[in-house]
Amino acid sequence: MIEEIKHYFERSSSKVQFSFVGDESEFLISQVTCLHDLDHVQFDDYSIAFIGVPDGRYSLSKGVASYPEVCRSFLWGLRALDKKDKRILDLGNILGKTLDDRYKALEDVLLFLLKEKVFPVVVGGGQDYTIPMAWAIKNINTTFRLSVVDAKIDWAMPEVDFSSSSYLGLLAFDKNRRPYDLSVIGVQKYLFSQYQQDQMKKASFDFLRLGEIRKKGIQISEPWLRDADIVSFDFTCVKQADQPAHLTPMPNGFSGDELCQLSWYAGVSDKLKAIGFFELDFEIDNNSQGSMLGAQAIWYALEGVCNRHSDFPVKNIDDYSQYIVHLNDYEIDMRFYNNPVNDRWWVEVPAGEGKQIVACSKKDFEDASKNEIPERWFRFVNKKVL
Repeated sequence: MIEEIKHYFERSSSKVQFSFVGDESEFLISQVTCLHDLDHVQFDDYSIAFIGVPDGRYSLSKGVASYPEVCRSFLWGLRALDKKDKRILDLGNILGKTLDDRYKALEDVLLFLLKEKVFPVVVGGGQDYTIPMAWAIKNINTTFRLSVVDAKIDWAMPEVDFSSSSYLGLLAFDKNRRPYDLSVIGVQKYLFSQYQQDQMKKASFDFLRLGEIRKKGIQISEPWLRDADIVSFDFTCVKQADQPAHLTPMPNGFSGDELCQLSWYAGVSDKLKAIGFFELDFEIDNNSQGSMLGAQAIWYALEGVCNRHSDFPVKNIDDYSQYIVHLNDYEIDMRFYNNPVNDRWWVEVPAGEGKQIVACSKKDFEDASKNEIPERWFRFVNKKVL
C-alpha cells in the first residue's frame, strides 16, 4: 500500500527555519517522518498525516500554491508537541494533472487515512479542496457536519462552480455528498449577499457573524467547532494587519491569537476527523508574517489533537451529569448533559422518532433555565434535510 500512496505525492523539499535555539529533539521536526524515506509504513505508529496542496488554479490568489512548502519551513521549526509519542507522517505534496485527478487523489488518501485512524491535516491551495475532504468523510459518515471559518459565504451563482468562492453551493446541491449540517464562523455581514444568506437558510445551514463573536466572546464558537467532522479554515478570515497575505483588503476579521484559539477548539474536539487550512497567498506576504501565523495556527490544531479529552462521542453521553429543564411557556422538557471535568455541555434534540446530541454552551443551559429556548436547540429541532 505504501507504493500506492507514494504515487499520489511529490516529496517535500522545504528547509526548516528553527524558531529558537535548542536541541533538535525540542522541535516539531523531531516528531515528523517523511513518507518518501520509508520502505514500509506501520500506520499505528502515526497519529497525524500532513498533506500539502500546491494548487491554486480555482482560487483568486495564485500564490496559495506555494504555501505548503513555506508552511513546513516554519511549522517544523516550532516547539515539539507536549505528547512526544504523537508522530506525524508527512505525505508530501499531492500530484495530479487535472483538478479531477487531484480531487480524486485527496479523497482516496483521506479515506484510507481515516480507516487507519490517522488524522489528516490538509494545507495550502484554494479552499475548494474542502470538496474532496467532504467526499471522503461522506463515505464513512452520511450525516457529517462541516464547519468553515471564513469572513465570507463562498456560495455564488451558479451552484455548479468549483471555485474557492463558490464551493459551498456546489456541496449543498450535491445530494449524494452534501453535509447534514454546515456552519460558517466569523462572517462579516457586508461581505455576503442576501442571496447567499437566503440560500444558507433554505438549506437549513447557519452562520455565526464576527459581530456576535465580538459581543459574546470567542468562546461562543467552541460548540460550533466541537460538533464538526470537518473544519476548513480560510486564512483570509484574519484581518490584514495580523495576516497580510491577502489579495484583497481585509481591515476587519479575527486577530492572530483568535485564529490560534479557533484552531485549538477544532483540534481538541473528539468528533473532528479532518482539518484543512487554505487561501494563504505567500507571494504577497509581508516579511512572511502571514506564513508564520498560519504555521502557528496549525501547531495549535496539532496540539489540540494531542490533548483531546475523550469526550462524547468517544465516551457514552449518559455517563455525564444530566439536567432536565422544563420550559413552562412552551411545555417542553430539555435534557442537558455536562462533563464536570472540562465543563463542556450538550443538549438533546428531537430528531424524527429519535434524538440527536448537539454540542452547546453553558449559556444555552442558563437560557433554558430562564424559560428561553436556546438558539442551537431551536435550529436543529427545525432543521430540514433536503
